[in-house]
Amino acid sequence: MSTPPTEDTSSDLTELRQAALNDPGNGVLRYLLAAEMAHLQDYDGAVLEFSAAIALDPSLHIARLQLGLLQLTLARPDQTLAALAPLEGLADGEPLKHFKRGLEALIHDEFTACLQSLQRGIELNTANPALNRDMTLIIERVRETLNASHAPAAGEPVRTDFSRYGVTRH
Repeated sequence: MSTPPTEDTSSDLTELRQAALNDPGNGVLRYLLAAEMAHLQDYDGAVLEFSAAIALDPSLHIARLQLGLLQLTLARPDQTLAALAPLEGLADGEPLKHFKRGLEALIHDEFTACLQSLQRGIELNTANPALNRDMTLIIERVRETLNASHAPAAGEPVRTDFSRYGVTRH
């Protein structure tokens, strides 16, 4: 169930939509629109806008990561992997590369690798504290799963409900 938009968020969304219409080739505007749509729980619209942002500006790596997180939240592992794949080409010192590796490891039930990669990304990420909070929530959820009395058997998917904390805006 989605939360009804407040007058402020509705106004923000209207302004972003108008700005994107006025400058349709601006990937950053499409990214901001996608983030606002995700915040308002219009996930399908957000997926489309994140995808448009990346198509317009492939260097919007944060948009790619956000798209991957959203796809993961929506339990779409194949789309998550596809969205994140280009982040592997980033330099080893880039936190988004490590976040990508951690999310991929999570999808493949490689929990130790997941935790290590996400933690490394957090260590490297000094520019986006909100993203670090999101990754910390994932780490906590993975640790809860590992510490549960019934750890998943090999090949059993982790029951991770990332939607419990919503999709973040960056």
